[in-house]
Amino acid sequence: MSQITGKCIIRLNGSELKSTDDATLNVGGVNREAVVGGGKVYGYKEETVAPTLECSVAHDKNTDLVALSATTDATIIFESDTGDKYVLRGAFMTEPASLQTTNGTASLNWSALSCERM
Repeated sequence: MSQITGKCIIRLNGSELKSTDDATLNVGGVNREAVVGGGKVYGYKEETVAPTLECSVAHDKNTDLVALSATTDATIIFESDTGDKYVLRGAFMTEPASLQTTNGTASLNWSALSCERM
């Protein structure tokens, strides 16, 4: 029986983030949408989708949310507990970090120029 992903480690420019296990990685590529008319499906059209990574990090006095929010042109390594790894190149924050005091985490939303399986 094979192991199913349940945890992850996220590294930003070589430094491990204090990431929680509820991250979502979208490797990017294309979305396809059906083209219809006259009661028929003619085919599909494609739209390019950028890779994204949504994650939360445990927040403490050493977590610099301003610096994280200003990050551009970063390299992010996403590694699951199954050993599967992805690298996001040219990564940038898409919005400022958001701190949630009720659970002590900050939400980070990234996009990137590319995502490759290692």
